[in-house]
Amino acid sequence: MSLPSVLFVCGRNAIRSPMGEALWRLRFGSDVIARSCGVIPAAFVDPFMVSVMLEKKVDLEDFSPIALNGVGEPPADLIVSLSTAADRMAKEYAARTGAEFQAWPIPDPSETGGNRDMKVAAYRETRDAIAARIAQWQPTSKSA
Repeated sequence: MSLPSVLFVCGRNAIRSPMGEALWRLRFGSDVIARSCGVIPAAFVDPFMVSVMLEKKVDLEDFSPIALNGVGEPPADLIVSLSTAADRMAKEYAARTGAEFQAWPIPDPSETGGNRDMKVAAYRETRDAIAARIAQWQPTSKSA
């Protein structure tokens, strides 16, 4: 089975979509084509995201958020939206490029209140939820 190239999309490309990109590579190997972007990219990557990804030996400290319209070529085979706010634009992009679209709604951990430990726990839950979705992923006739 050949793995599809994948593009993970979220609102800001600072938490969920970079996690998705990195976790896809962690699961399937560094040779797979995995990218990420945001509808409106953040100026910098979220430090809590960097911290919880380092727990999995993935260093995203130098990651730079990019916009959906800055993804470039080649288009991905599979577009995964991790945010309901990104669904419409990600779906339109998939339709324009002929890619398969999947929505994996994952809550934004940056919206979690409380102390630092509570925030870190929310980021871990997000990371683990994305990893679980990737582990359960099965190719469809379009993505295979």
